[in-house]
Amino acid sequence: MVGMRAHVAAFGARPEDDPQRPLPTPQLAPTEPESFETEGAPVDPRSGVPVTWDGVLAFIVSQVLSPAVLAIAMVMWVAAVSGAAGAWWWAAVYLLASIGAPVLYLLILLRRGWVTDLDVQVRAQRVRPMQFLLGASAIAWLILAIGGAPTLLLVLAGALTMVIAFNYAITLRWKISMHTTFIAAAGTLTWTLTGLLLPLLLGVPLVAWARVRLGRHTTAQTIAGGAMGFAVLYVARYLAYRYAI
Repeated sequence: MVGMRAHVAAFGARPEDDPQRPLPTPQLAPTEPESFETEGAPVDPRSGVPVTWDGVLAFIVSQVLSPAVLAIAMVMWVAAVSGAAGAWWWAAVYLLASIGAPVLYLLILLRRGWVTDLDVQVRAQRVRPMQFLLGASAIAWLILAIGGAPTLLLVLAGALTMVIAFNYAITLRWKISMHTTFIAAAGTLTWTLTGLLLPLLLGVPLVAWARVRLGRHTTAQTIAGGAMGFAVLYVARYLAYRYAI
């Protein structure tokens, strides 16, 4: 009788009930309904790269002026103009903590199938990497603050942390464009340091066009991202001048 019960139990057991069996890796479909906000340029199904000239141009603009590239450029520029001792060292520390670690985490998520691509086109998939990014950015800012990093670099790091925080909060409900957020932030920083408005006036529309052309965002999402990036950096600029930081 005991043997029969054991046989019946084994016959009725499901594979997922086996405690020794590893949990399956979550697999997401390569395309989901919300992956693309608008109909974008036609792409090569194998490479994912657009096949039309304007699509290729939009793809190049999106890669060259991506949030990570712009953040690195802003931090390096501030380190160069600050003239403070150890500025480059602090810039390297900040970049490793706030960008290097999140990129590594994103690669892990991609490998495990928790995001479908490095661009994280699906809004629902953006929550986890953005939580990590926000935490890493805040920790990086704290390291700079406690360690006595140059003031200008500290102000920029704080502004970028606020940019990420606002992006994360909005992403929970709506897919705001981080590309236009960061190009607006970079353009505002350029205006602050050099007085030139042209990079801001040309850069934001160019990146907004690229994101809409690729079908990654709607026009409203790119405008909202640009407005937020400008607002946060402008407030940081005002406070820095107001209190002679």
